[in-house]
Amino acid sequence: MKRERQEGGSASKVAAFFKRNIYFVLMIVCVLAIGAIITVAAVTGSEDDPTDTPTITVPGDDDDDKDDQVPPAVDDDTDEDGDGDDDKDDEDQKPAKTFTLDGILADYTIDIGFSDAELVFNPTQGHWATHQGVDLVAEAGTEVKCSFDGTVKSVTDDSFYGTTVVISHDGGYETTYKLLDEVSLKAGDKVAEGDAIGTVSGDALAEIAQGAHLHLELSKDGVLVDPTSYMSEIADK
Repeated sequence: MKRERQEGGSASKVAAFFKRNIYFVLMIVCVLAIGAIITVAAVTGSEDDPTDTPTITVPGDDDDDKDDQVPPAVDDDTDEDGDGDDDKDDEDQKPAKTFTLDGILADYTIDIGFSDAELVFNPTQGHWATHQGVDLVAEAGTEVKCSFDGTVKSVTDDSFYGTTVVISHDGGYETTYKLLDEVSLKAGDKVAEGDAIGTVSGDALAEIAQGAHLHLELSKDGVLVDPTSYMSEIADK
């Protein structure tokens, strides 16, 4: 009985101790629990990958190599690479050449001029008629040159007109050279201003009574016009 009373007293003292210090006991238990959780987490992470070190990515700094890249070159309208693109742009910006009929013969005089309405006398055929071109008198054998860049449309040859060359030009212009000799051009040939077309014939029958000369015709959009309107050099004749 005495032993039972002693044990009962001890239990009462323990209960009284916990009752008086309940808050401290709970605090200690919580601290121990948190420590245990942290310890378990650390051990578990180390076992998974002891070499795995977390990295932090800073926005805007994910590609340091970009700082070493050379910025693209600025187009300065030059064509140093030889691809022709810039040259083509320059050509497109250049104003178109003005069509002229200068430089066809080194020296000449005008005989019969252009007339699409008024009748003029034709000394070779002995009658009055319109004259669809202009006659440029020069010595037989004088070189005839192309007046403007173009493409040979046709080359024909007969005893009446001699050799006739028709050249198409940009802008709807077309020149016709009649009473020629020594022509080596053919249809489709490209010709430039100043290129040789042939020579003045001295025996073509069409206008032989006038002597050796070049008969020159000009059309614009299919309509015959006065060639001298495009010849600035006639002011010196």
